[in-house]
Amino acid sequence: MRSPSAVVFAFALAFAATVPASAQRADRNVDLPVIRSLSWFGYVGGDDIRAACRPGTLSRIRLIYNALWEEQVRSYDLLPQPDGTASLNVGVLADQGNVASLSIGSALDITNPWRMKKGQRLLNGGETRELMAALQASAAFGPPRDGLRLPDNDFWWAVSSCRDGVWGFQAYHYPTDGFANVKFADRLWTFDEVRVPVNKPRKLEPAEFRRDFDRHSAQRGRGDRWMLVVGKDGLRPR
Repeated sequence: MRSPSAVVFAFALAFAATVPASAQRADRNVDLPVIRSLSWFGYVGGDDIRAACRPGTLSRIRLIYNALWEEQVRSYDLLPQPDGTASLNVGVLADQGNVASLSIGSALDITNPWRMKKGQRLLNGGETRELMAALQASAAFGPPRDGLRLPDNDFWWAVSSCRDGVWGFQAYHYPTDGFANVKFADRLWTFDEVRVPVNKPRKLEPAEFRRDFDRHSAQRGRGDRWMLVVGKDGLRPR
C-alpha cells in the first residue's frame, strides 16, 4: 500500500498535464504544476466561504489548527442553525506529506487525497452559545494582524467566517503570544470525538532553524515547505 504522500504525489501528476504553462509558478518552491481552483491553502483561507458570503445566507465558521503540518492538522466546520443549535464537522489529517500537490475540485473533495479521519457532532443551544462566546472573546471574527506569518512547521490557528452575511478572518501564531488570545481551543476540543489525540502546542526553536526552505529542496522533490501570510482581511494571495 502506498503512503499518503505517495498517493497525493500521484494525484498531482495525474493533473499536471492539464495546467497551462502560464499557471505554473516557478518562483515558488511549494507550487507544483497542478490544478489550483481550490487548493488546501484556499481551504485554510476560507475562499469558498467568502465567495458564498452574502446577506441571507446561513452562518458558517471554519477553524484550522495547524499542529505542525508534518504531524497533525485539525479542521472544524461549524454551522450555526436558526434554532440556536449548530452542527460541527471535524477532520483530522496526520502524516500527510506534501501539501503542494493537493488540488481540490470542490470543497467536498478536501478529505479524499488523505482519507481524512472525520467526525460530526450536533451542539445543543447551550454548547453553541458557550463556543460562540469563546470565539467572540478571542476576536475570532477579525480583524487579523496584517503581515502575521504562518509557517508550515509552527503551531497556529486560522479562522474564516461568514456571519449574517459579513466575512471575517483571524489567525493566531503560537510562538508570537503563546496563544494567549485563543479562548476557544479547549472547549472546541471537548466536542472533538475523532480518535486521534490532539497535538497540543509545545515550545520549539524558531521555525527557520527547523526547515529547509530553499530552491534546492524543491529540485530534490521537497515541496512540503511553505509559509502563509495574513493580510488585512484574510490570507494574502500565494
